[in-house]
Amino acid sequence: MPAAGEGQIDCHILAGRIHQTVSSAYPLKIISPTATRCTLEDGTRTPLVPAVSYILSYGGGIVHGDQIRVRVRVATQCALLLLTQGSTKVYRTRGVPKSCLPNLSPTLDANQTYQTMEITVDDGALLCLLPDPVTCFKGAKYNQRQWVKMHKRGSLVLLDWMTSGRMSRGERWAFDKYMSVNCVSVVDVDADKGRLAVRDALLLESPECGPRLESLDAFAYLLILGPHVAHVADTFRSEHKQHRIRPFERTHTSVQWSVSEVAEFGVLGVAVRASSSSTEDLKLWIQSKLSGVCSVVGDSAWSMYCNT
Repeated sequence: MPAAGEGQIDCHILAGRIHQTVSSAYPLKIISPTATRCTLEDGTRTPLVPAVSYILSYGGGIVHGDQIRVRVRVATQCALLLLTQGSTKVYRTRGVPKSCLPNLSPTLDANQTYQTMEITVDDGALLCLLPDPVTCFKGAKYNQRQWVKMHKRGSLVLLDWMTSGRMSRGERWAFDKYMSVNCVSVVDVDADKGRLAVRDALLLESPECGPRLESLDAFAYLLILGPHVAHVADTFRSEHKQHRIRPFERTHTSVQWSVSEVAEFGVLGVAVRASSSSTEDLKLWIQSKLSGVCSVVGDSAWSMYCNT
């Protein structure tokens, strides 16, 4: 039985069919609806066998002292989409003594919230981590770390994004702390430890960030790595090149974005940073730009992401 707040997903092929071994403990909940392998327009089947899991929390959010930890493994020939149902809400800190939280690690602060993902992507596999945005309430303190260990011929789509807060309640950039770290290491088939290929960190603390970000309401960081999503990365490259050639051309959305190349230890792809004054504009922009993933995972799995 997993400890409080811990979960595990193991996605693998068994006897020609995809299987997910899933476990979780309160306040974490993981559900895995069935996704089917589809036939594409050219008559061929999707190159990978798709699976979908939703990572949820009871009450629709996490509170100070929560320590969420999810371990994920995606085996060869599998394509796993990790989704959420609605934004991850981080409630405000209320100053609870550490003695009231016996399950909290002694090195962590009882007045902060922690969420960690530890992911392994095998050769020939694809992981798409596509959650809804994190929304921190006024006074919240949130720490997130996502560690990915990827084999050289594995593929990854990782989305990490946030909003300014509860805008309907007049809360914009009113949280106390938001910290997010994303690391990707590349390993050989027989190696236990990887070589760090990507490390991205974002730290926002109130009240310093509020005045500087007044015109924006959503930020996103997107990683697209590996052979199965190379065509998606190429789309970002070509569109960004055109955008640089015509920098003053107006678009139909409020999204501003940039692209950086990733080419480390045999892994190729792009890192994309985007911001917008509209969360909905940014969401639709991300879904549009990632539409090429559908040809890898199929309509059955991809429609679950587009309908969240």
